[in-house]
Amino acid sequence: MIKRILSLIIKVFGIVFLTSFIPFFLLTYLSKDPAETSLRVQAITPTQENIIQRRHELGLDTPFFIRYLKWIGNAIQGDFGLSYVSGKNIKNMILDAFPYTFILMIMTVVFILITCFIFSMLMVHLYNHWFEKIMRVLSFILSAVPSFWLGILLISLFSVKYNLFPTGGFDGFYSVILPAITLSIVYSSSYIRLIRNEFIQNRTQQYVNYYKVRGFSQKKIGRHILKNSLKSSLVSIGMSIPKLIAGSIIVESVFAWPGLGLLCINAIHNRDIPVLQAYIVLTALFFVFSGMIVEKLMTYIDPRLSERGSV
Repeated sequence: MIKRILSLIIKVFGIVFLTSFIPFFLLTYLSKDPAETSLRVQAITPTQENIIQRRHELGLDTPFFIRYLKWIGNAIQGDFGLSYVSGKNIKNMILDAFPYTFILMIMTVVFILITCFIFSMLMVHLYNHWFEKIMRVLSFILSAVPSFWLGILLISLFSVKYNLFPTGGFDGFYSVILPAITLSIVYSSSYIRLIRNEFIQNRTQQYVNYYKVRGFSQKKIGRHILKNSLKSSLVSIGMSIPKLIAGSIIVESVFAWPGLGLLCINAIHNRDIPVLQAYIVLTALFFVFSGMIVEKLMTYIDPRLSERGSV
């Protein structure tokens, strides 16, 4: 028990170090001088004297490792510093943007679950039918469609032409529908095929023949097949939630959705290094820890997964 706790602590510290040090190092040495960028964004002529003064104000004249240790120490306490561009507290900027990304993620997951269940069951029911073959081809095509292109297409059709939804920003519940549909189409296409394949594979398992011999009804057998088919599919959907956060950057920028993705895009455009550092570190940590949590939950739901991992 003690070894497991120590191993977890070491793993957590290793993850925090790698996900913070690498972005901090790269953004420090591979980006343009933040002091000069900060002056240009504020429409101040970047003379040598102004740059030296701004570097001192931003703490960029101290050694790299001292800056990193100071930054990581403050970040652990939830203090990511101030934006070079707006001068706002970065933690407050993230907290303001997070609810919008959270709403978008919830709606996207709901759309994914609904569309995956409906279309995968249709494809199973119409196995080898012309409709099922068309759906299979269509799912391959949609999974390869760039999300920005799909977003622009939906805006042109449903916002500009038919005026059914807002073109962008947040203006009530209807604003989230098009961004969520855009994200869900890209991701659900592959999951529809996954659930369909799992269901068809489970139909040929020995336990199905056993239930038939025992006289179980087709409805009851179908429920068992569906339950076993969804287990592995839910693992993939659960593991993709962090990918949705990363994938939302493009969709949020297309729809001007005021979430974390748009915050990141604006930080890249303005070369706002502290905001970008905070976003990268938090996203990386979310990727790692959510993956660990989902993995534990899925091994609890389906013990066979832990057995496969130990083989």
